[in-house]
Amino acid sequence: IAACMNFSESNAEQALNQAFSMFPVEAVCMDVLQKGMAEIGGLWYEDRVSVQQEHFASSLAMRRLDALLSASPAPSRTQTVLVGCPPNEWHTFTSLLLSLLLRRRGLSVIYLGANVPADRFKETVTAAHVNLVILVAQTLTSAATLQLTALTLTGLRVPVGFGGRIFNLQPNLVGYIPGHYLGNAIDSSL
Repeated sequence: IAACMNFSESNAEQALNQAFSMFPVEAVCMDVLQKGMAEIGGLWYEDRVSVQQEHFASSLAMRRLDALLSASPAPSRTQTVLVGCPPNEWHTFTSLLLSLLLRRRGLSVIYLGANVPADRFKETVTAAHVNLVILVAQTLTSAATLQLTALTLTGLRVPVGFGGRIFNLQPNLVGYIPGHYLGNAIDSSL
């Protein structure tokens, strides 16, 4: 966190490299990257960290997750999970982290990223014979579009899981979403 606050990419990368050399990938991703991003996000929300610092840290974390996902072994299981963010959701750290963790468990993962229109999720589910869809929303606006996306997918008989920061902040929203709330399995890192 200190390295990111000082825009020191080399120090941040060195700290991550050290952590990855000492601990399992999952532990570093959850206990260093995710918790670090949650702390930086909280500091940004409190106006104690600049948007530049938050974006720098996010970019560094996302690059590392992308690299880990690319280096993951080929799927060893037959199930396919589709992971992405509904329309108007631009925070992709949590969905990318979840994709990495699922891939490391041997699942085939289709990661769609940010701001995916509801009908495009439906199109991909059909074309790729997806077994599970996981949607992530961090804000109230994207929770509404997540609801619409989940409703769009109900006729396909594919289970939908969902989570994200907004559902931790406003748990009453969970009952309005058709699907399985994943609770703390999808943490509110941003």
